[in-house]
Amino acid sequence: MKVLGYIVTDKEIKNIEGFVGQVNDISEADFTKPILIVGWENAKQFEGYNILDRKLSDGVFWTFSKYENRFEFENDLKKFYRYIIDNITKNTIYYYINIYNLRYSRLKRLYNIINSSEYKNIYISGNMIYFVHEGKVFGLAFQMFEYCGISREKIINRIKSNRFNNIIYDTSKNAIRIGRLLGNKKYALPYFV
Repeated sequence: MKVLGYIVTDKEIKNIEGFVGQVNDISEADFTKPILIVGWENAKQFEGYNILDRKLSDGVFWTFSKYENRFEFENDLKKFYRYIIDNITKNTIYYYINIYNLRYSRLKRLYNIINSSEYKNIYISGNMIYFVHEGKVFGLAFQMFEYCGISREKIINRIKSNRFNNIIYDTSKNAIRIGRLLGNKKYALPYFV
């Protein structure tokens, strides 16, 4: 699972979302991703610290620890998750691919992408397939394959045959949990699992 943000704390936090990494020191975090610093003492060390403003700089936030103010900690943790999700979905480019209108060369390229040796999360939701390639999310409809005479089972078996493809069904617990956080932007789910 990709780490899309970091929580900096010296105490372990249980039940954090899988797309968020936990580190002991801010130097271990990737500064290109959102960071949440836990603890008033830790936040005071930063330039620009203000007890009334939880934003230390662009993409860097702080909150009280669970033991200092549990209510604020839980609220800020939810806001941090929402910030990461909104940041990813805002920057996500989604393409729906209509295979009926594709030229043979593009269809072959799509086939090669799905069967490449690049590790991919492929999310199957209802009648759609979503996957990420080169930072973009692509969606394919099973109905279009069936219209062209290719069964749903054949497509799923072809995807499963590649050991680099990780298939996530919309009925899995992880997909349901993250799907609730994403709301109507479930096409971005392959980023978060």
